[in-house]
Amino acid sequence: MTEGPDLSAVRRGISALFPSVDPAAAEIVPLAGDASTRSYHRIRPGAASSLPSVVVMHYPDEVLPGEELPFLNVHRYLSMAGIPVPSIRRHDPEAKLLFLEDAGDTMLEDAVRERGTGGCIPLYEQCVEILVRIQSEGTHALDGRAIPPRLSFDVRKFAEEIDFFFEHAVREFGGIPLPDSRERAIENLFLPFLERTAVLPRVLAHRDYHSRNVMVLGTERSAGHGNLRVLDFQDARMGNVFYDLASLLRDSYVALEADQEDHLSYAWRHAASRELLRAAGDPGAFGELLDAAALQRNVKAIGTFGNQAHNRGKRFYLRFIPPTVAHLRGNFARNPRMRALAAQLLPILDALAEKAREEAAT
Repeated sequence: MTEGPDLSAVRRGISALFPSVDPAAAEIVPLAGDASTRSYHRIRPGAASSLPSVVVMHYPDEVLPGEELPFLNVHRYLSMAGIPVPSIRRHDPEAKLLFLEDAGDTMLEDAVRERGTGGCIPLYEQCVEILVRIQSEGTHALDGRAIPPRLSFDVRKFAEEIDFFFEHAVREFGGIPLPDSRERAIENLFLPFLERTAVLPRVLAHRDYHSRNVMVLGTERSAGHGNLRVLDFQDARMGNVFYDLASLLRDSYVALEADQEDHLSYAWRHAASRELLRAAGDPGAFGELLDAAALQRNVKAIGTFGNQAHNRGKRFYLRFIPPTVAHLRGNFARNPRMRALAAQLLPILDALAEKAREEAAT
């Protein structure tokens, strides 16, 4: 075990889940983490056992008396809505451990690497259908105990994430000297795009719906999308219908072709309920609104990558800055209204991408 989880608590969990298994004989294997402070381990009951493996998640969250762990809270509503999330096998709140269904090692990103984007379009179509369900049935499932309705993607939250980009990507990682006056000027140029999406009707938003948070158990469609599992949903909040779609289609980890993006955007509109279509606003502005959502989302992602590299030593994330900058460059090229912002921001983005390329290669 790596530092973090309480080994004795993990062994107790193994005994509870697998009474016929000697806890000392179970194999506990660390798994690659995500951009959070959580850690994950796979538990195999034993070489001679036919029992399924489980994944144990150690979480750092402090839960106040009377409150609920966000992961458990959001999991309940997604499950009610029929979203394919990993089942919860056991919870040990004192040790801060969750024992979960093992969703395997194949992320959608991995499937794309193996089969190409063209070979994975059926999987992406499923992801779009799941997204529509999150936004529709997921929203309707929420009640007074749900955490997401207490949070939202409003202008203030969007602006905080732009500030996050300047702090962690520009100043800390990039080391780019930027006068306060210029930073404020750039933020003011962002504001119309943030306001345009923030005023749209809000639905349940996963918040991090991309190819690293969808696990592929099988490439063939199954009932209830049982061949997929959606992860990392604990930060869900209310937001516009474009946010998660932009996260999926303008992914920092997978670059879809333009015609594939168009196809999947059409798939969303085809699957969406009338209520969701009304929440999307003017049909003629669909592309512009998707671009506005992607603008904020991609800039925030670069801030996350800069923070992971500079403050947490996860240099692996540097390789994803250049493709995210490429998404933004294409976005600027499509939208004349973004021209003034592009003139101010692109030199900074290009400098960050160049530094990331250089440091990722060493």
